[in-house]
Amino acid sequence: MRFALLSRFAFATFLLASPLLASAAAKCERLIATGASNNPPYLWRDPQNPERLIGANADLLTRAAEAMGLQLEVLHSGDAQAALEEVRTGRIDILADAVLVADRLDELDFIHPPILQLQTLVWAPRNRTFGYRSREDLSGLRGMVLAGRSLGSQFDAFAAERLQLRPVQGLTRALQELVTGDADYLLHERFSVLSRAEPLGLMDDIEPLEPPVLSRSMHFAVSHDSACNSAWLRGQLALKMTEFRAAGLPRQLIEENLARWTAQQLQPAGTANE
Repeated sequence: MRFALLSRFAFATFLLASPLLASAAAKCERLIATGASNNPPYLWRDPQNPERLIGANADLLTRAAEAMGLQLEVLHSGDAQAALEEVRTGRIDILADAVLVADRLDELDFIHPPILQLQTLVWAPRNRTFGYRSREDLSGLRGMVLAGRSLGSQFDAFAAERLQLRPVQGLTRALQELVTGDADYLLHERFSVLSRAEPLGLMDDIEPLEPPVLSRSMHFAVSHDSACNSAWLRGQLALKMTEFRAAGLPRQLIEENLARWTAQQLQPAGTANE
């Protein structure tokens, strides 16, 4: 008798709780992601729908969501700092271009493996290069870095002590100054430079020097305050990223979107997103 009463009580409790369970599950049928809105070939605003982000990371996350049976929107929310704030507060579920840094671990769950390693290279004018094997070789030369960009606390400290780095507003301007001889080198990420130099017709005028001065991993990251953040979601994203990395899909999508972005920039004015 006691067992029967307990069983009826448990069943009644389940019935009362089931609408809440169903509601929680419904919240996770649809994910919203964002990222820096001007970061080709990884993410940029869709010329046909400026409220939407397109790019390699959007394509990769869309494939993961489809395989998981989830709907996904990748929305424009502003620059990198604005995108981070939207995800940090839980208003948006996923940051699609999160760089792994220790002070964000208490706000975001970083999905492993990463999308790729972001390589910051030394870019120099072609035919005016210099002996380079490590960051110490940059001492005494005129360098540039994009204004407001940190290369990580360790490298920033080294640069402040040993390098002559001038902040420049915008990658296009930095590349133009590099070619005209206003600086000896530029520090910037590999594919980001390629996305700007190709449409400007500068690829024959610059070259990257190896090895990279630093590498940092870029990940999908789920907000701690997202209603959809669950062990299942994180596990499935990790599984899909493992499969995608093994198949070489991130690099493939980056190359495809590099060509896609370049084609958009070469369209007549007013028909592509600048």
